[in-house]
Amino acid sequence: MKTTHNQKWLSIFLGLALTAMLLLGGCTNITPTEPTPSPTSPTSPSPTSPAKPVTDVTVVRVTYSYGATDKVQLSNNNLVLKVGQTLILEPAPGLTTNTRFTSSGENFFGNVMKQDATGQDNTKASFTAIAPGKGKLTIIPNTNDTARATDLWVTVQ
Repeated sequence: MKTTHNQKWLSIFLGLALTAMLLLGGCTNITPTEPTPSPTSPTSPSPTSPAKPVTDVTVVRVTYSYGATDKVQLSNNNLVLKVGQTLILEPAPGLTTNTRFTSSGENFFGNVMKQDATGQDNTKASFTAIAPGKGKLTIIPNTNDTARATDLWVTVQ
């Protein structure tokens, strides 16, 4: 059975039309979107513990410590806070050296977290969550020993 030249073109056209309908038929919104990470799956570069939502308290305390040569150790390094909660970073008992805190992103502090006045106790750093967002605090021992620094990831919901 021989097909004519017109039947071949018709078959090719119908095949292409069906393929196009299959490929485009289910796509009603083809606007690209960024995936939104869930609060329990951090996008940080391999934190050592999963994020723990903190909902029952208004003040969350994280203790940091370090020796003469080791990295900074944190009591928790991945937090999920609610707007209005306060984060207090405090040194472990006996730690008397100066520690510096820096943040990621130019707007994490000021737009997401704000530093509270320290008052007379300059050994603690206090921050209040003021808007949803995510960022990190880097805790640097001796104010400049960045090789031993550790990151504290904070997500505000």
